[in-house]
Amino acid sequence: MKKSWINNLLSEGKTLCFRGHHFYSKGIEPSSIVLDLGSHKGEFSSQMSETFGCKCYAVEALPYLYEQIKEDNLLIKFNYVITNVNEPVKIYISNNPEANSINSLSAENWGVRGTVVVNGITLEKFFQINSINYVDILKIDIEGAEIELFNSTQDEMLLKIKQITIEFHDFIENFDCREQVQTIKHRLHKLGFFSLSFSQIYNTNTDILFINSNLCLFSKYDWLKLYIIKYIMIPIGKIKYNIRIKLSKLKQYFFSKQKNSAENLQ
Repeated sequence: MKKSWINNLLSEGKTLCFRGHHFYSKGIEPSSIVLDLGSHKGEFSSQMSETFGCKCYAVEALPYLYEQIKEDNLLIKFNYVITNVNEPVKIYISNNPEANSINSLSAENWGVRGTVVVNGITLEKFFQINSINYVDILKIDIEGAEIELFNSTQDEMLLKIKQITIEFHDFIENFDCREQVQTIKHRLHKLGFFSLSFSQIYNTNTDILFINSNLCLFSKYDWLKLYIIKYIMIPIGKIKYNIRIKLSKLKQYFFSKQKNSAENLQ
């Protein structure tokens, strides 16, 4: 059976996902710059540098995670907290190694086992001291500190970034930042960023890609693929996911009912 024109179109697409973060690989090449905020053990940076041969700046706040990042001629690591100040910042160490945060409410959801003080730095200052003029991909996974990052970053700085792939943390209990997240999304849209919410399928903001339409000179064919993903494929995926959830709940309901009936007969 022949594939439909939509399937043919998407099979030629360049949308990739590394460590839960989607991006569009068109134009990513050895001369590209990747800034990985919340690098953990450097997994995203390592995969990017190995796949595309590009330079990656891996920024991780927790010293014990930072020490596990393996540097090479393409991957440079930094022990910083990217935030809204250029001064030492307290980090709450969570029992979940991927939930350490400058926000105590964020870390407390999995239990806090200590604190550590790390040098904080703004995005603008980081660009300045590393002589960065532009970034091809900015990956952000900084456990709630993304709010402070955007609030302290000027529009002019954001417009130097081609793609932003981000995990927002408005899903965390007791850490209500949903309004701030919507404000950030609206701001990026006004600046000319096209967004693809891959995590919309699961009704969250944990995997959103923003593409700077002013810098990413994609062909009409590329933009068509992106629009199909946004307005057809992602909504279809959401419908399928919701159907699976409802079927799962119905299955549990009938199983529970049968179990209770069997117990009553005994």
